[in-house]
Amino acid sequence: MNGIKYDDILARIEKEKGISKEEVEGKIKDKLKQLSDLISKEGAAHIIANELGVKLYDVGVKKAKVNQLNTMLKSVELLGKVVQIYEIREFKVASREGRVVNMLIGDETGSCRLVLWDEKQIKEVEEGKVKQGDVVRVSGCYVKQNNMNYMELHMGNKGDWVINPEGESVEVKSFTETERKDIKDLKENDNATIVGTLVQVFEPRFYDSCPECSKKVEYRDDGFYCAQHGKVESKAQGVLNIVFDDGTENIRVVCFRDNVNKVLDVENVVDLKENTEKFTEVQRKIAGKQLEISGRVKKNDFFNRLEMTANDVKDANPKDLAGEIKES
Repeated sequence: MNGIKYDDILARIEKEKGISKEEVEGKIKDKLKQLSDLISKEGAAHIIANELGVKLYDVGVKKAKVNQLNTMLKSVELLGKVVQIYEIREFKVASREGRVVNMLIGDETGSCRLVLWDEKQIKEVEEGKVKQGDVVRVSGCYVKQNNMNYMELHMGNKGDWVINPEGESVEVKSFTETERKDIKDLKENDNATIVGTLVQVFEPRFYDSCPECSKKVEYRDDGFYCAQHGKVESKAQGVLNIVFDDGTENIRVVCFRDNVNKVLDVENVVDLKENTEKFTEVQRKIAGKQLEISGRVKKNDFFNRLEMTANDVKDANPKDLAGEIKES
């Protein structure tokens, strides 16, 4: 994740609040446990700083590239090219109802999701005034981190854009652009594709999420609440940890949402919730399954090891596997 470093956050909290490093780290570990390790250590540190009233950033309007996005930036301006436009969706929650559109935009440093919440921009999408391949300069956006640790730009009623600004062009580094690598050669922050065999599957964990944005929701006395959408009917989401081996080494891979179903070869992982017998049956069935996994590599500081968060999972191409065997 881009932004202030973990040790710098600790130092800032220590200095401003006059508490020891050990006490701060204890609060961070408690927060990680509370959130079932669904966020990074840095993310937990940001939450603790916010809860203690420690301001880590004081940022106004910020011109940024995709690879510079982080959740502390406010009123972001970014120049990008439209890679893909998804369908307009309607939503209804306790506090409000409306429409939302997701787009994929990119620049030479990478790609990110742009989420449109305001009807002005949504109508322009609906009327075909913006299309794939157009250049857009977005402004007044805020940044959120999704469940796969990627940054998203969100445009509400304070945001705006200019479509195809005069004299501007953008070359896009594809969001799906990954390098095929052996596990032994993976490095932190790599976007990579690995091909190999599923050697261990852990029982999936579940969390309550918002049906609109899939973010974790908080339970209160009268129901579940999403920070973005208010009171909602929660939806169970699965998180799956696996161990994956390609003959050079193995790595733990974390899968979310549809990728969980792909690995387990089931229609809906929620059917396995609190059904150990059924999970054991699935576990036996998929043992030794050969897959191609694309994702981002990150370091788990607690265990001092590299892990991958899967962006895409599919059955391995037999030709790729044959090549692996031949090279080994």
